[in-house]
Amino acid sequence: MARRSVIPIDKNWVFRQADKETSEFLSVAQSPTNVHLDLMHHGIIPDPSIGKNEEQVQWVGEKAWIYKTTFPSPEVHGSTAVLAFHGLDTYATVVLNGEQILKTEDMFIPERVDVTTLLRGGVDNELEITFESAYLMGKKIVEKYPDHRWGCWNGDLSRLAVRKAQYHYVSSGEHEERCSSSRMPLTVVIS
Repeated sequence: MARRSVIPIDKNWVFRQADKETSEFLSVAQSPTNVHLDLMHHGIIPDPSIGKNEEQVQWVGEKAWIYKTTFPSPEVHGSTAVLAFHGLDTYATVVLNGEQILKTEDMFIPERVDVTTLLRGGVDNELEITFESAYLMGKKIVEKYPDHRWGCWNGDLSRLAVRKAQYHYVSSGEHEERCSSSRMPLTVVIS
């Protein structure tokens, strides 16, 4: 029986705003991460938890973000290689070596994808994750069902239309901080 091994994919991550093709990829501060931490790391936004800084960073949750990395092919030798996503933030599209392998709509469901035949032997694999704005996706859902009674008394209705942690909608008054992230580790499991 083949021995099981778990390989973290936590190095060499870079990110950029998806709708700005001219923007350069910047290094990720840590892994797992969220876009606010990465933007703060590069001095692009202030810490939203200080004072009224959250008013200056509302745009972050209204944008799509691309995260990507490369990783070497693990030795598979007749075993199965699975990418295990322990926590992707709501609306994510995952591409491995140019092929879409996963599209998510729920941040609470861990995902596993058999990538045995997609791994490149002898060269690095390219992994790219695009996080759509859960806030904007929620707005579209609310608009699609205008007669639905959402029952929200604090904050934007869009937060109720998506499967996303409510604590990501930190609200003080009129402003809400909304984040996108790979919130838990990503690994390759060989078994």
